[in-house]
Amino acid sequence: MDEPTKPLMVLVGMGPGLGLSLAYRFAKEGYRIAFMARRLDAVKTVTDKLRKEGLPTWGFGVDAADPGSLQAAFRSIYGSLGQPDVLIFNASVFREMVPSKLASEDLEKEFRGMVSGFLVSAQAVIPSMTANGKGSILLTGGGSALSPFASGASLCIGKAGQRSLCFSLAQELAPSGIHVATVTICGMIAPGTAFDPDRISEEFWQLHAQKPGAFETERIYRG
Repeated sequence: MDEPTKPLMVLVGMGPGLGLSLAYRFAKEGYRIAFMARRLDAVKTVTDKLRKEGLPTWGFGVDAADPGSLQAAFRSIYGSLGQPDVLIFNASVFREMVPSKLASEDLEKEFRGMVSGFLVSAQAVIPSMTANGKGSILLTGGGSALSPFASGASLCIGKAGQRSLCFSLAQELAPSGIHVATVTICGMIAPGTAFDPDRISEEFWQLHAQKPGAFETERIYRG
């Protein structure tokens, strides 16, 4: 298959754990990978690594809390790589802080990165997916959305906000053939455990592979 005709998966929030596993899982199915990460050194490291393994990969330095940064990256993707077939929003922020001591400006910034970033990313791909009558918008959710804990107040609020937005988008977009879903991970991701990133990335692939009429909105992953 010629590279430009391969489907495209866009991953917002690349990291060495689940992000990398998601890239490998979709590349295994013939997808090109475009990813976004905040640190430019991480962008270069991951891009070089995957390209050396023969995987068509493009990286972009993006701050998910900055709508303009996200929008510029999506414009570049559409201009150089074409329309995304899959969007996975994997960006998350953890600050260890109880709510009574959490600064409002920190909460607002982290909420922007997790929830507003998810919204802006989804809005970037919805028009083309709607025109094509298909596409997947997938979210890395967290168990803290279901069971908040005091020391991670801003993360819990962000994950709850992401989950709510995911369900709202799913309701809106399913009639257009777009599958919006979350994998809500109730545990700590770690290689070699029940929460191995390769096992979790398989859940994302299975959601993407579902046909209209059989869409799940949420998979709660407990290992």
